[in-house]
Amino acid sequence: MKPEPDKTPQSLDRRLFVALRTHCHQRPLELALVALSQSGNWGFLWIGLALIGWIIGLVTGARGGRGLAIIMPSAVWTTLAANYAVKLLVRRERPVSSEPGLEPLLGVPASTSFPSSHAAMSFAGATVLAYFHPSLWPLYYALAFLVAWTRVYAGVHYPSDVLAGTAVGLVMGGFWVLFLNWI
Repeated sequence: MKPEPDKTPQSLDRRLFVALRTHCHQRPLELALVALSQSGNWGFLWIGLALIGWIIGLVTGARGGRGLAIIMPSAVWTTLAANYAVKLLVRRERPVSSEPGLEPLLGVPASTSFPSSHAAMSFAGATVLAYFHPSLWPLYYALAFLVAWTRVYAGVHYPSDVLAGTAVGLVMGGFWVLFLNWI
């Protein structure tokens, strides 16, 4: 008789990690996705997009660009701080510690794994950008999803780390939208 497969959430998380880490890994795709992942370090992708929006606003006369450029660093960096508070409570090791043979595609951060800061900052950034440019919300959230997903693809997060980071980012992004509506 065959043993019953492990159906715990941790087992599913691990199986998804291994599947995402071992499939669709052609070198050009790896290079592009690692570059996208690294653009999310410290929220610089989202701050850069806000600055581009400000410059476009200066050229076209569109309103709100300066406010976006001022708010975005605050949004992504307070999200990073909130996310680190959760990391300190949970202290989950990164997959590289428990999945030998699945070497990461990029340098492994010294911080713990849960939740993903890249996912958190990306979804907070996308939420703030969508507030300023509502018609572009699908683009912003698709980009946030891609940045978050690259962290599993690169081998430095489990899928549940990314899901939790997404939740942190959406909550923090929502906070900043409420703040913007209040001021």
